[in-house]
Amino acid sequence: MSIKLHCFKKDADVPSLSGYCEKVETLLRATGFTDYALVPTLPFSAPKGKLPYIEYIKDGKTETIADSHFIVRYLTENKIVADLDKNLTPAQRADSRAWQSWFEDLIYGAVAHERFFKPENFALTKAILPLPWWIHSVLAWYLRRSTLSALWSSGIGRHSVEDRHLLVREFFEGLEARLEGVEFFHGSEPTLIDVTLFGFLSGTITGPGNPETTALILKSKRLRQYIAVMVQKWYPEYKGLLAQLDKKHAD
Repeated sequence: MSIKLHCFKKDADVPSLSGYCEKVETLLRATGFTDYALVPTLPFSAPKGKLPYIEYIKDGKTETIADSHFIVRYLTENKIVADLDKNLTPAQRADSRAWQSWFEDLIYGAVAHERFFKPENFALTKAILPLPWWIHSVLAWYLRRSTLSALWSSGIGRHSVEDRHLLVREFFEGLEARLEGVEFFHGSEPTLIDVTLFGFLSGTITGPGNPETTALILKSKRLRQYIAVMVQKWYPEYKGLLAQLDKKHAD
C-alpha cells in the first residue's frame, strides 16, 4: 500500500506554506508511515478545489480523500497509520478538537489575511508562491483576490488589523499557558493536536509573509521549545527553521 499526497510544491528543507498540507505529511512522519510520495499539485484540479488530498493505493485500487481533517480520520480509522490519540480520554479528545477548531477555523484565517492583505507582506509571499513561472503573476493575483474574498465572507476579513492581531495574540498566549509543565499538548507523547499545530506553526514562521505573527511566536521561549522538539523529532532537515528557533529573542 502507498499514498500519493497531493499538495503545493515546496523545497525539501522547508515547511509548506500550507499548514493543511504540512499537517498531513507530519502525521505520516509522526506515525512512521514511509511509503508516501509528495505530488506537487495546484488546487484547481483537486476534488474539493483545495489542497491537500491523497490517493491511497492498495491491491491495485485507489481511494481518493480530500481535506486534511477527513484525510486524518480516514488514515487513522482504517488503521493505515497509528492512532496518536488512542490513549486519550473522550474529554482530552474533545479538548484537542476544540483547539484544532480554534486555530484552523479562526486564527489561520487571520494569519492568511496578514499574509495576503498587506501589500508589503503579499510581495514577500508572492515571490515564493509555488506557481508556474509563465503564469505566476496572474495566478498570484487570482489567489490573493479569492483568498481575501473568502476571508471577508467568513467574517475574519471584516475585522480591523488591530482586532485580528488581538485574536492571534489571545490564541498564542492561551497556547503558551496550555503547554506549561508538559512537553506536548497532552503530556510526554505527541498526539494529533501537536501534529496539527506543528503543521501550521512551522510554515507560518518560515514564510516571509507573516512577520507580525512570527515575531509573536518567536518571542515566547516555551513556544520555541515546543516547535523545536517536533522539528528535531520529525524534520531534522529543517535546519533553517531550527536556526530561527535557536536565535536569542526578547522573551
